[in-house]
Order: sequence, then C-alpha cells, then structure tokens
Amino acid sequence: SPISDKGWSDFIQIIEPVVLHKNEYLIREDSRTFRCFLLTEGVIRAFYSKEGYDHNTAFFVPGMFPIAYAALLSGGPSRFSYQAALSCRLIQFPYHDFRILCEKHQCLETLRHHIFEQLSVLQKKYETERDSHNATTKFLIFRKTYPGLENLISKSHIASYLGITPIQLVRIQAILSKQRKS
Repeated sequence: SPISDKGWSDFIQIIEPVVLHKNEYLIREDSRTFRCFLLTEGVIRAFYSKEGYDHNTAFFVPGMFPIAYAALLSGGPSRFSYQAALSCRLIQFPYHDFRILCEKHQCLETLRHHIFEQLSVLQKKYETERDSHNATTKFLIFRKTYPGLENLISKSHIASYLGITPIQLVRIQAILSKQRKS
C-alpha cells in the first residue's frame, strides 16, 4: 500500500523496533494487546492451548502482521498466543496512535484496511482448509502457502497446524518424497 511522504513521516514517529528470540512471546493468550506488529524477519506462530496441547492456527512470515486483531479491536483478552518460532525482528506501533494517523492520512487508513483484510483472509483460509481436506492435501497447501518453512520450524508446529501428529507428518513427507523420486 503506497504511503505518502507526509503519512510516512508521521508514521515513523510512532514505530519502534522489537527483537524476539526463539520461543519468546509477542502476545500471550488471555492478555490484552494495544499494539500492532509488522514482522520483518523470522516466523511467528499463533496458537491456543487446550487440554495441555498447543493448537497452531497461523504462521506469520516477513511482511505479515502478527496481530491479535479481535482482541485489539474489542479491548478484550486475546484468545491466542503469538510466539517466535524462530528469532524475529518486528516493528511495533500503538494501535490508538495509528488510528489517529489513519484519520489524518487516507493512505494509512488504506494500509489499516489491508492489514485487517489480510488477517481475516488468513483466518478463513485456515478454517476452510483444516476442515475440508485430508492430511496430505493440507500439507501440500501448507508447502505452497509457506515455501521452505517446513525446513525452518519444528515438525510438531507444522503437525499441530495441520491437525495431525508429528508421526503422520513424517509419513506424509516420506510418501511425497518417494513420489517425487519416481
């Protein structure tokens, strides 16, 4: 989304860099959040905990916004935790200040719209794919959506996202590898 020089000049006044080491939390489940984040390096996973297990619902790669937007907009607690799956660099900015700038600069309002649209599409895509496909198809979609990510993060995170066990994931990868070699 193109940002005008004046919009950019005002926007950089409210941003701060953030560094997260692997496994550090950006947002914890049941906590409130008042900031937006742009991921510039690394991978963030979004998940919720149920019955002692983490259930991954999204991965954020550079250029994406790992934001608990329902909590941000409602002012309520986040239903999800956001954790660094790899060491990360982000840019953070207070949502309240950003909203004020959006009223002043249409280009920032357009950016805000794109951010929330991206998050909504990501959520709907996850819900649809998780319920509509078999494990192998879900894994192939994961590979297409996140090229190379399977080599960077743990198999347990990927398996959780796909709704399968790590053993099932290893079997699927082995079958696909054999098919490629044939």
